Amino acid sequence: MAKEKFKSADDVAAEYMELQLSKSRESRFENILVTVLTVGFVFIFAIAFWLLPDRDFSEEENRTLQAFPEFELEGFLHGDFTADFGTYMADQFPLRNFFIGVKAISETAQLKGQNNDVILGADGYLIARSDYPDEGILSQNIENAGKFISVAEENGIDCTAAFAGRKMDVLEDKLPALYGSYYSDRIFGILDGMCEQNGFDYVNLRDALIAADKEGLYYKTDHHWTSLGAYYAYCEIVESMGITPYALSDFEIEAASDDFFGTTWSSAGVKWTEGDTIEYFRWEGDENLTLRIKNSSYDYKKSEKIEENGVKYDVFETVYVREMLEKKDKYASFAGGNNNSYVEITMEGENIKERETLVLLRDSFADSLAPFLARHFDLVLIDLRTSTPDTIAIAKELGAERILLLYNMETLTTTNDLKNLNFKLSSHKIQK
Repeated sequence: MAKEKFKSADDVAAEYMELQLSKSRESRFENILVTVLTVGFVFIFAIAFWLLPDRDFSEEENRTLQAFPEFELEGFLHGDFTADFGTYMADQFPLRNFFIGVKAISETAQLKGQNNDVILGADGYLIARSDYPDEGILSQNIENAGKFISVAEENGIDCTAAFAGRKMDVLEDKLPALYGSYYSDRIFGILDGMCEQNGFDYVNLRDALIAADKEGLYYKTDHHWTSLGAYYAYCEIVESMGITPYALSDFEIEAASDDFFGTTWSSAGVKWTEGDTIEYFRWEGDENLTLRIKNSSYDYKKSEKIEENGVKYDVFETVYVREMLEKKDKYASFAGGNNNSYVEITMEGENIKERETLVLLRDSFADSLAPFLARHFDLVLIDLRTSTPDTIAIAKELGAERILLLYNMETLTTTNDLKNLNFKLSSHKIQK
């Protein structure tokens, strides 16, 4: 039997190279096509990026988009310019919303439980993820709240602080298995200690909604609580003020819209989900409520336009701005939206008794709560995110003896807007 002859390493390498060359010649067209398509794709989107006008606001995401950052040497050296430029590129990318949807389909097909920091929860709930909230920002906000409450109470104004949970803080049963409530328990435990350290108690609306143990307390596609969730928050708040809340049976529920798609839906990109139903909890006499919005950032079409002492107001003979139901941000139908710095809700008409005024320092969670509070009080809603008012002076001018601070945990840990509570605060300190 003849001995088998083995090929040398050089012979094997030569054959391998010849095979590569032959295949390369056969696939040359495919290679050229892929290269042309890739370069063409990059070229077309680069041209589109610079030719298309920048957008200021994304209605789909309901947020302001990053504008082209102004170059400053100091900001460049510290990385601020490059960070803002990266955000600008992402926000202004052509067909951004389309590619968000494509990514969501891809992530879902890979059986991933989240997309763009949105958890795909049980029963169709989309829950914004926030594992590591900023304790430093929380500490600053609570410290500012404590200083403000102390000075307000020195001036004879009762203050109530009420802090709400995010969806992930309340809806543990909708989170994926093993996700748990560790981070939510931890940050609310820290909040407890910070409030105690700064000398005030707060109404824990997270616990109130968990104790309610009801379905439908938060929208599936948005980060806000529903009108039902706002009702249970209302009960907890007015009870802390020594006021008996109205029973749920004292309200008539009106389905105002059944195609609301909120902020978490926009971020998640899961375009195949069903919309939420927005409900108004109506009560006898609420037709006498009047909504006055000062220097609104919205272009309302159906409001009465008036001007008083050089200040422009949009006036509605209702607490609900129904024209906003025709837009994507249908939650803005509550009290006219959350970008207004100063809003008044009063009850007007014949035989209306004089009512106590409540000043409400708030974020957007207060908008759907306002119709419940308006059953007891005339309201002035002040948004510190868009204004720096002398709140104590406003309360004194209105004769208001109560101030309510209502914020959700997202606001408390991501923005430092409560610093605006300090505006002219020192001028109201009582000398002892």
